[in-house]
Amino acid sequence: MQSNNVSRSVEVSWMGRRLRRACRKLLLVQALFVCIVAQTYAQENPADLANLSLEQLMDLEVVTASRFDQKVDHAPSAVQVISAQDIRAHGWRTLGEALESLPGLYLSDTGLYTYLGARGQLRAGDYDTRFLLLIDGHRINDPVFSQSPVGPEFPLDMALVERIEYVPGPGSAVYGSNAFFGVINVLTKSPGRPGSGEVAINGGSYGSHGARAALSTGGAWGQTLLSASYSHSHGRDLYFPEFVGTETAGVISDGVVRNQDDERSQRLFLRHIAGDLTVMLLASDRRKDDPVAPYGQAFGMPGANIQDRWIVLGTQYSRALSETTRWQAQLDLIDYRYVGNYAYDDPYEVINRDISTGQSIVLGSRIVTTWSRHTMAAGFEAQLDRAVEQRNFDVEPYINYLESKHDVSSVGFFVNDEFAIGGNWLLNSGLRLDRNDIGTLRLSPRVALISARPGGTTFKAIVGKAYRSPNAYERFYNLDTGNGSQLTGPGLKAESIRTAELFFGRKLSEHSRAEVSLYDYRLRDLITLVGDEELLMLENAASGSSSGAEIAFLYHWEGGALLRTSYAYNRVRDSRGGPVLNAPRGIARLSATVPLGNGVSAAASAQHISRRATKLGSVDHYTVVDANLVWEPTRFPFALSAGVRNLLDERYADPVGPEFVQDAIPRRGREYRVELSWRF
Repeated sequence: MQSNNVSRSVEVSWMGRRLRRACRKLLLVQALFVCIVAQTYAQENPADLANLSLEQLMDLEVVTASRFDQKVDHAPSAVQVISAQDIRAHGWRTLGEALESLPGLYLSDTGLYTYLGARGQLRAGDYDTRFLLLIDGHRINDPVFSQSPVGPEFPLDMALVERIEYVPGPGSAVYGSNAFFGVINVLTKSPGRPGSGEVAINGGSYGSHGARAALSTGGAWGQTLLSASYSHSHGRDLYFPEFVGTETAGVISDGVVRNQDDERSQRLFLRHIAGDLTVMLLASDRRKDDPVAPYGQAFGMPGANIQDRWIVLGTQYSRALSETTRWQAQLDLIDYRYVGNYAYDDPYEVINRDISTGQSIVLGSRIVTTWSRHTMAAGFEAQLDRAVEQRNFDVEPYINYLESKHDVSSVGFFVNDEFAIGGNWLLNSGLRLDRNDIGTLRLSPRVALISARPGGTTFKAIVGKAYRSPNAYERFYNLDTGNGSQLTGPGLKAESIRTAELFFGRKLSEHSRAEVSLYDYRLRDLITLVGDEELLMLENAASGSSSGAEIAFLYHWEGGALLRTSYAYNRVRDSRGGPVLNAPRGIARLSATVPLGNGVSAAASAQHISRRATKLGSVDHYTVVDANLVWEPTRFPFALSAGVRNLLDERYADPVGPEFVQDAIPRRGREYRVELSWRF
């Protein structure tokens, strides 16, 4: 009995020390931010970093929530907008780093891919299939896994982003499947003056280096923006105690994997505007060595790697039929290819190759019209995922384990209406009917009652329903290689979610605004990867709920300094009982962007993520601080940025699913980066 009391005392003391250290870090960061902002506010001639007033920042128009232009305060969601200026000031290199700054969102890194969680939900085996990702309104989710890439695998260079619109909550009422937890629309920059452009080189920790170039052209045939970029990182050595003493190719492992974290990416982007016609071409190729050995691979064995390739052609034609009616047609062609080389040494050394390919054809049309007190969008979308092929085989000696080839299709009809009731009240109603290739019908409604008062007070009450159909990987990937098996559960069906949300935003002064969201999610038939690395199965394994609150505060000084802070509380439950994997209870964030004069600006941010459950226990809470400095002299056509990620060199890790031997994968420590760009 005394021993138990001593153990509890030691545990409480240890937890207390960790908590005090975390609090000291947050207090230090907050004090630093306040001092910097106060000093900047006192300057008489601040730099021209952000001259937009709070009213202008809050009066932005968005296009994603209802599929027509509307003010942020009128959108049927707690819409968040990230600007190109935010991206440049903080030095965000990936879409995930930018989205991670928003309330309720968080990232998890497996060492191969980066995944996005929302409001405590990031399931095992989820390849970010529950978000719909768009670039300029064109679908990016691939035809095999339906994944929305947000990490280094994101196929667009962040320097090309004009703004990001994130629409949290169910979007199936206007977008159909995948718009489950939210819709992400990345809007790119328009072509500049003909002959203008930019070139840049960058480098940083872990042997990282890269280059990019962009050029705008124009003439009677229209305007074009063309960009190409390349990046390479040698990566890091990783230590996993789970593999200490294991044998690979006759060698006893010390748990360290060396020189097996290399990553290379190439991207090409073209945007052409000619009158009412817009064309986008996007191509990317990303190759990454595999240091984490999922699916029962031999640890540290050379030859394990993955490759993702996207080619997207999007065309959009928009024409005014009258002063109040506009018609738009859109065609998206998506070609995707995944290659995974898995290394095994039992009973002999062999490379097992996984190849998944497919092409999506997405055709859509809609009409947006305004009459009396209504603004309405109505249209249809048809998607054919053609020749979705999944293969798995040993390279040498050749043994074939899987050869699957299927067509997957769906068609949907939607209508969304915004009705001005009167007295600053709006009623936004959306409804969509979808039918897939196996004959399943899905009806997805969304209703929002909105009050947007001129003084800056906004109230929204939103209810909705969304779904996600099983993708080709979940439906057809049945495999038994002898080194491990993965099966699709019988009778796999679509997931569904019912949501209710209250949003309240208020302008507190000429310079400040506060926002609060209360939400309740009810989830059913979630497709989850269960089992272990020897036998995995995808099945409708769980139902559950997620409820909580998000609080955000913004202060904008006249000189351009901007302070943001937020806190998200999530309470996640699962029908299987026990703690839910990778579901933080609390997420706190603080960021500041400050003009320092003479073209110099500084940005810093801190985030604290609470403890998260893993397969065998939990990973500890952590606090990460990032900082970035940008110099853009007005008299010279160049810019220099230097930043550090994880400034305090915090040690932390992310939980992983049953396909891994490890319980968690450690994240990178302190990381430096610098970029020099030249505009012409």
